[in-house]
Amino acid sequence: MRVLVTGGAGFFGGYAIAALESAGHECHAYDIAPPSYEMVAVAPGLAARLVLGEIGDHQRLLATCRDLKIDAIVHAAGLVGYERSLEDPRAFYETNVMGFVNVCEAARELDLKKVVLISSNAVYHKGSGDNLAETDLPFSTSRSIPAAHYGTSKMACEAIGLVYAEFHGLDFLALRVTAIYGFGMRNPVHIKPMVENAVLGKPTRFETGGPMKRDYTHVLDCASAVVAAVEKPPQQIGAERIINVAAGKVTTCAELAEIVREVVPGADIFVGDTLTPMEAENLKMRAPMDITLARRELGWAPRWSIEEGIRQYAEQFRDYANPRY
Repeated sequence: MRVLVTGGAGFFGGYAIAALESAGHECHAYDIAPPSYEMVAVAPGLAARLVLGEIGDHQRLLATCRDLKIDAIVHAAGLVGYERSLEDPRAFYETNVMGFVNVCEAARELDLKKVVLISSNAVYHKGSGDNLAETDLPFSTSRSIPAAHYGTSKMACEAIGLVYAEFHGLDFLALRVTAIYGFGMRNPVHIKPMVENAVLGKPTRFETGGPMKRDYTHVLDCASAVVAAVEKPPQQIGAERIINVAAGKVTTCAELAEIVREVVPGADIFVGDTLTPMEAENLKMRAPMDITLARRELGWAPRWSIEEGIRQYAEQFRDYANPRY
């Protein structure tokens, strides 16, 4: 298929394009800025397949899909972050919600085969059990989503996708991803400075955050789930369309530091054992994600343990930072 990846010049988008191309699909990126050097290393030729455009520009997005004869869209563009969403709520709803509406409208107008939304664990309230499952209630009548406007914008996008599926016949899937890490990552989530500073021989200091836990998921695993979603046969009305994609295991920041020390001997890392009020709030949505549905519906399971993933990340960053000529 010809696949357009919105946000395709970014961290996740670049890996998604590389994975889709390896699976035999023709890919193009739609983004507001050129790729970083790291992403060019991940997906060679990415810059040549990039269309510059804003996700809020419906006409440009529509023309791009028409001109490139796109069959499917993987929607990875958007604003990310709890704190950023509190600073500028309007931007999050305009970019994330209306941007996704533009994607769905392009798909509807051109009768595209599929839309895959990259959603987030940020849609979750505290789960009903030990794991976060897709069937956990997405909405409370008394409390907001812990991830504030960011999580709410993602929740809205999932609901919008379901409406387009049921009333317009759009083959829609949403992948809820979480704490994606790997070479080229931008959002640090503790792991980036730990790994990269260790490789460069620099110290890393966090005054707080030791108990903070995340379901860290290697970007290569997430990218392989995108391929599975794109290649999944069309769904019928009533089929499961929102799927967790994660490692299914949480690791605390303190445990993460220990793993990095093992992978990079001599790594100088300090993590305080308390939480800031913001970290404590963020912790509410941090639990292992149930990946039973991903195994059943996508035939997908994570391949990278956190230990193996950190080792791969460190090795790839070392090769990039110290190229061998």
